[in-house]
Amino acid sequence: MLYLLKLAAVSILPGALWVVYFRSKDVYDPEPSGLLVRTFIVGALATIPAGLIEAPFRGLITNPPSLAVMLVASIFGIGLVEEYLKYWAVRWAVYNRDEFNEPVDGVIYAVTAGLGFAALENVLYAVSYGLTVGLTRGVITSIVHASFSGIVGYALGMAKFVPKGAKPVVVGRAVLTAAVLHGVYDFLLFTELMSFPVLAGVVILLYLGILGRIGSALKLSPFAHRGSPWPGRVGVDTGADTGVGGRAVARADADSGGGTAARNAAADGSTELSGELSSRSSQGPNPGSDQGSDRDSDRGSDEHDESH
Repeated sequence: MLYLLKLAAVSILPGALWVVYFRSKDVYDPEPSGLLVRTFIVGALATIPAGLIEAPFRGLITNPPSLAVMLVASIFGIGLVEEYLKYWAVRWAVYNRDEFNEPVDGVIYAVTAGLGFAALENVLYAVSYGLTVGLTRGVITSIVHASFSGIVGYALGMAKFVPKGAKPVVVGRAVLTAAVLHGVYDFLLFTELMSFPVLAGVVILLYLGILGRIGSALKLSPFAHRGSPWPGRVGVDTGADTGVGGRAVARADADSGGGTAARNAAADGSTELSGELSSRSSQGPNPGSDQGSDRDSDRGSDEHDESH
């Protein structure tokens, strides 16, 4: 029993605490705890099909005929498989729920799914290689998984409010970006090409990348004018006008009996938000993916026990 408690403490608890921390960054309309738990669990369960799909590629990674083959196997046999499954974890668990109602929700839920995925992986590694490995992975690998998932989550949050025809492009581009970065990261770990200090620096940059995506998504929140529900928090300066924030104002008015005018304002605010996001998506690459690419291009390496 004591072993199981230690196993949970070093493998699962770090991921759960990261979820609580990132939820606190959702300053306007925090996500319900129940949905976050649901997403965390579904993300964890995604490790099961991931392991089955990745099995045929293991030989190409553990005993590759060349480094080029190992790199391709890392990207498509690990990166693409895991990022796609974490994406579907969010789609299945929460994407169509009413609570998924602002761009930042995509980042929060995707990060949560990534942390759930990492938590169950950490359990398996800790059982196989010891609690020390589980603790190291609980800190490092949790952030790595969360950061790659955050790229896809930013795109999911954007896609929620763009025209239907643009959704596959926005999300597909992000999944591919996250898969490539994930695969390159694992490749550098497998080949031990970088030292632990460099790996630590990469992890810090990945963490800053998550915060950057959250901040960018919050600037598009229709609830900015509501203010933060967290004590002592004032949110971020979105620079949004009353049109983009109209849905938040309208919701507050409707709650207090504002009537038809308030509901019309809410619809207008939602429409303007969709228009703004649609315009952004048509101007070029996904901002979240770009940030991820800039910050994640260098991948650190320490030891095999800290892989994906």
